[in-house]
Amino acid sequence: MEDSRPIGRDGPILELELLVGDDDRTFMPSSITAFGVASTGKTMTISWFLAHHSVNHAVFNCVAGYSQRLMMETILKQLLGGEARRCDNISEFLNHLRHDMEPGVRSVIVLQLADRLRDMDANLLQSFTRLQELTGLNICCIFETRLDWGKFRPTHDILTPVPVHFPQYTQDQLEDIVAISLPGDRPLSFKQGFAGLVLSVFQSVARCCKELIHISRVNYPEYCRPVLEGECGEDDVKKLWVNVEKPLRKCLSTVALREVSSKQYLAAQKEKEEKESKKDSKDETTDFRPLNTVNVNRITVELPYYSKFLLIAAYLASYNPQKSDKRFFVKQHGKQRKTVAMIKAKEKLNSQLTGPKPFPMDRMLAIFYNIVDDRVNPTANIYSQMTSLVHLQLLTGVGSDLLDQPKYKCNVNLDFIRNVCRTVQFDIYKYLYDYCS
Repeated sequence: MEDSRPIGRDGPILELELLVGDDDRTFMPSSITAFGVASTGKTMTISWFLAHHSVNHAVFNCVAGYSQRLMMETILKQLLGGEARRCDNISEFLNHLRHDMEPGVRSVIVLQLADRLRDMDANLLQSFTRLQELTGLNICCIFETRLDWGKFRPTHDILTPVPVHFPQYTQDQLEDIVAISLPGDRPLSFKQGFAGLVLSVFQSVARCCKELIHISRVNYPEYCRPVLEGECGEDDVKKLWVNVEKPLRKCLSTVALREVSSKQYLAAQKEKEEKESKKDSKDETTDFRPLNTVNVNRITVELPYYSKFLLIAAYLASYNPQKSDKRFFVKQHGKQRKTVAMIKAKEKLNSQLTGPKPFPMDRMLAIFYNIVDDRVNPTANIYSQMTSLVHLQLLTGVGSDLLDQPKYKCNVNLDFIRNVCRTVQFDIYKYLYDYCS
């Protein structure tokens, strides 16, 4: 376990050790706020720490929780185990903790992207900051957020959590993180040399670890190719740089857009190189234009990578009943008992015939964050892609209250969404209520 210790997070880990402790004799604070800008290792560090110290814990992403009931039932399932417990309000949630949790055992609730709690019931955030007082248990709530508590704190008065700050990674730390993430059995010094080249090109425009790792993995095979073919040695930095410079420059104009996955990008790069090799030498010029990735498996419509998953999420929200979301998108949802009434109701209901139903935006985003492969943060880029889908008439706004509680309806049919799913290797039938037994 020690081998997977997060790089460059010794300061926050030490603070967590002082606050949460190594055994159940440590009395924890009622609440902690773990804050820092995006891609500073908050989730990874907290998850590693809790697993390393064998702390009973529950983790919930507040973006995926569009209802309080789903949020509290998921937390109880992880903390207490066993059968799922019905929990309609905060009072029932506290009663379950009092009666079912073993006293004296350290327990931690981690609320990821906790700033979304400000949009829920005002009493919910206040209750999570006072769990020890309300339950009499040694329980702590960690609010994981990008905001400082001064900006996170709502207007009404609540207890101030103990702050744990996650600073941005230094260049040396980023270099080590990127190097360790690269595949293969090459020496670490060789990988660090490539990571340094990537940072020298991209650090001025992207400091996000995920994007830097994505770019590095895409271009690392090209960096290794001269060594594998015997053209140069691992220490010939100049030759290796000349070989990989052009692909890195091509990625520079599309960084953070992630229009296609790594597999699709590599396929497009290989196809482009094969076409260029057939041209005459006089036609081959060095240019740094981005690859023509829009032609990669774009069967039905030209959409960015995340827009496709947003459209898939909208289709699932339109054609699946809301009660089925827990079954498809919550990992520990428990067993669902089938009754004769449920079977008859499903036979009677065929969403493909009745047409799409309106759904709230929060529900679509919750589905989106569950089905997308990468851990995506709710940035302005995601919301702008939703707006583009409306402009393309793939989604339609429904109702008059589109500012406070926006609702949408998906306009595409099953054949259309199947083609979109094929481009991102997503099996739509596994998540469709009509096609699951």
